Amino acid sequence: MRLFWRILAAFGGLLVLLIIAIAIAVRTIDVNDFIAPIQKRVKDATGRDLVIRGGIDFKLSLEPELLIDDVSLGNAEWGKSAQMVTAKRVEAQVKLLPLLQRNFEIVRFKLIDPVIALETDAGGKGNWEFSGATGLGGAGPSTPGGFNAFAIGDLAIDHGTVSFRDGVSGKTTNIAVEELTLHARDAQSPVSARFRGTVGDIAVAMEGDLGPLQSLVQRRLPYPVSLKGEINGHAASVASKVRVEGRTVNLDELQISTGKSKIEGQLALTPGAQRSKATFKLAATTYAWTDLPLLRKLKVAAKGVAAREKFVFGDEPLDFGALQAFDADGDVSIGTLMLPEGRKLDNVHVQFALRNGKLDAPLLQASAFGGTARGGLSIDAARAHDPALTLHLDAKDLDLGALLAMFGVTREVRGGKTEVALDITTHGESPHQWAHGANGTAMVVVGPATLVHTKLDLDSPLNRLADAVNPFHRVDPSTELECAVGRLPLKDGIAQIDHSIALETKKFGASVSGTLDFRDETLDLAIKPQIRRGIPIDVPQVASLVRFEGPFRSPAVRVDAAGSALAAAKIGAAIYSGGLSIVGESLFSAVTGAGPGPCSAALGQHSAASAPPTQPSTSSGSTKPAPVGKTLDRILGR
Repeated sequence: MRLFWRILAAFGGLLVLLIIAIAIAVRTIDVNDFIAPIQKRVKDATGRDLVIRGGIDFKLSLEPELLIDDVSLGNAEWGKSAQMVTAKRVEAQVKLLPLLQRNFEIVRFKLIDPVIALETDAGGKGNWEFSGATGLGGAGPSTPGGFNAFAIGDLAIDHGTVSFRDGVSGKTTNIAVEELTLHARDAQSPVSARFRGTVGDIAVAMEGDLGPLQSLVQRRLPYPVSLKGEINGHAASVASKVRVEGRTVNLDELQISTGKSKIEGQLALTPGAQRSKATFKLAATTYAWTDLPLLRKLKVAAKGVAAREKFVFGDEPLDFGALQAFDADGDVSIGTLMLPEGRKLDNVHVQFALRNGKLDAPLLQASAFGGTARGGLSIDAARAHDPALTLHLDAKDLDLGALLAMFGVTREVRGGKTEVALDITTHGESPHQWAHGANGTAMVVVGPATLVHTKLDLDSPLNRLADAVNPFHRVDPSTELECAVGRLPLKDGIAQIDHSIALETKKFGASVSGTLDFRDETLDLAIKPQIRRGIPIDVPQVASLVRFEGPFRSPAVRVDAAGSALAAAKIGAAIYSGGLSIVGESLFSAVTGAGPGPCSAALGQHSAASAPPTQPSTSSGSTKPAPVGKTLDRILGR
């Protein structure tokens, strides 16, 4: 045991003597003599000038530390910025023994308050692609009076800024770095990474593991990446295996998670001389719309806040400029897409192509409200502040009760399979602008349904309207709806309604004429109910005309039984001026027993003027309307 302690003491004494000898040797070195060799080495490796204005300080320890103040590295000749990198201070901690052999092995390299300008030229070449003869890995020839090796271990950035300028589009992305660290035991070991800061105005805090630095430099691929943390306060993670084929960077086995959602697939990025291109195929079992804040980033102006209180269709502009930044081919499938307020879309499938600012999505498909929807969308964002939109949508077998609930109408509904067809062209940045300039047709057709009258919320405008139009609303427990049709011919945001909104029940029918103005979101409609012949009138009053008018958010219902003729004349004058006809008795020939009914006329298959005269019913009960064409026959199940 004594021998052991003697050997240990002798070894300790030798170690102390060695440290003293090293300290004396290092103290004989003037660290400012390092400047010229370092500058020469960097020039050889990058082809750029390294300028050190503040000199070098040296702190002696087992791993000596170099402190370099006021440093800058020149940019590429074609670069817009004069310097690629400037830093208030550079801290480099080096290994002691290699230093004595003039090998410069950095244990830790830290940039304090740097400004890093990354950019590409018109051909897509980056200013980080150096043109020097040797690399920074120390493989080049030794520099006389300089160092034989140059290797970096840990890398850190403390409170810096990074900008990336796309030389093709001219768009610049700014990154504010609070903290960035890369740590590896050696060049062959995996790298631990951590980042905290903002990308644009998006807060990012991520950490995780990367493959060895040497694998990346030598392009031994695929290169693994695995990061997790938060994006804008939402939990997020990304994992992939990176491959490079020519100029294309492939992210294979890609897994992106945000919140409680996870999407998988593959992504390829190809920088181009004119435009970069992204190609991806992604799929998810379940995804929440609220986990996609980056894809639905809105620019909300102060006036937009006030507009949201006034308009049903929001006046918050969307940023269409991103469509001009790159080209893309995409295929996205989501089993269940969770929407706000508990709604959801199932079996979502989207395919699209983006070229030169024009988005063409020929396939938009989903299951919703008990039915299915399929359509296509085109957005031409060549003029980012006034993009043109074209939408085609066909939805079938939708649940009427679910649709009414979406518009704030709560009531018990049994049946009522609904079809919706949209063929709309418009332009603008916000939903309100789209509604303001809409042209085309929107149509809704509802099949047989039972509308239960109990527990109605008469604060709802639509329920108040139903109470006014339906004379049996207060005496019958339910309304047996046979059909309802709404066909809106839109021109510059205005729908002139000429009997193109109608409904038929087993006891009465109704048709609508008037105007829906989506520009200022107001309506002025005249609704004329008509009781079927043979139905006993055991109600206190039948309204001859019902007016539904005012803003979309809170329209008023007015019933004028005594003065309905005068009200009809006033509305008729406005309708006549637009070349339309007034609500007429002949329209209800089917309701009274013969000829086309309101639903048929609303579909445009028969006009009110050509309807045959009213014929007496041969039945004491309600009569079945005559066939009204394929659309209505299909939804009525005939």
